[in-house]
Amino acid sequence: MARQRFSIATFNVKNLVNPGVNYYQKKDGSWNRYSDAAFARKVTWLAEQLADMDADHVCLQEVFHVEALQAVAERHAEIVATRGLHQPAYTEILHFPNDRSKIDDPSPGLGYLGRRPVLSSRKVQDLTEDPVILGSERGLSYSLTSTSRPIAIIEVDLGGLTGSIVNLHLKSKRPLLDRDDPADDPANLMFLDRAKGDVGSLVLRAGEALAARREILSLLRGNGRPVFVLGDFNDGAEAVTTEVIRGESPWRNEPDAAIKQGFWDVELYSAAAIHLRRSERADFTTHVHNGHHNTIDHILLSQEFYYRNSRRIGDLDYMRAFNDHVVDGEFAGAPREPDASDHGQLVAYFSFVPPDV
Repeated sequence: MARQRFSIATFNVKNLVNPGVNYYQKKDGSWNRYSDAAFARKVTWLAEQLADMDADHVCLQEVFHVEALQAVAERHAEIVATRGLHQPAYTEILHFPNDRSKIDDPSPGLGYLGRRPVLSSRKVQDLTEDPVILGSERGLSYSLTSTSRPIAIIEVDLGGLTGSIVNLHLKSKRPLLDRDDPADDPANLMFLDRAKGDVGSLVLRAGEALAARREILSLLRGNGRPVFVLGDFNDGAEAVTTEVIRGESPWRNEPDAAIKQGFWDVELYSAAAIHLRRSERADFTTHVHNGHHNTIDHILLSQEFYYRNSRRIGDLDYMRAFNDHVVDGEFAGAPREPDASDHGQLVAYFSFVPPDV
């Protein structure tokens, strides 16, 4: 039977907000807002990027309104037709709104664009009924009752195979400070308070990673279906928060095969790391700040598509970054694309032989 192919992408779209809607109040009291013309430019850039990526399943971050996402999908269809490209339209358009969003002060949610049927979808954000708790036995006292952005879980048809996709956007490294906190203004030189804000962001991001891991475990454990976890983790591949999401590897010399298999059953693997093991060089930079080139957007996959698993059902064939537009804006004279995202996009390409039914 011929191999089936599909691709999965992560795309932080940077503030996809309906035109004329206020968002993110500035320090001077004014608000950010898209004019109709600016919104049209933004939508066109995003749609053109989607046409270049040509991914079957796209997880998007910083989607404030479903209408804006629908506009991107419609513009993508127009660009595909104009270019004469043979790309299917995005018929599945999902928005996962942020519970903290207000009409006059919206917060970023998540989005999904797909070309195959979505079998089910849900989001997790309110953890009040089942908070993430760390005990006080080692000086900790921690309880997370809400994530800053939703966690989206989408069950999809991969083309004769059912898979689960988890879309994440964890808290950024920006200091967790109130808008009116004097430490929020770097000019005040309140370094200790800003350091406390850094720790606050880290603690929140770590809690969100734990909340995500809890959901991921429920999808992975004892389940032969593939799971893909992707999005803007706001941390590098070796960060503790990323490792929490990815899971542990078993001890290499563990003599008990059943224990090893138990670890592998719930471990996730980096698509970028797999690609790099096969390539002399590849650049998966997705964000640049103050001269630091980072990969903070990730695509992780379960053992069903891991190349070292002899019982895998498919393979990661290729990984690609779309990051030519990402520049360090701190440099004077740096070429700026005001309508572009400040993140690069990652696309992973997979293939498999459909199982016998």
